[in-house]
Amino acid sequence: MPESESEDEILERIEIALRKIAGLAQPAKPPAGPEFDREAVARSLDTVIEHLRAGLDTPGSTGQTE
Repeated sequence: MPESESEDEILERIEIALRKIAGLAQPAKPPAGPEFDREAVARSLDTVIEHLRAGLDTPGSTGQTE
């Protein structure tokens, strides 16, 4: 990741990746157990994204990754 990337650009890339993962999360055949809830997965990913945004927006955050 280039150091010149802003926090917003980093978050956008993470969000795109998580949405791709959610889109691929559909099983090839119906599961033997309870039905797979794609909406629940999408809500969980939205929650993760919001936590990441909040973590980057906290005071003292430099926006730099190691």
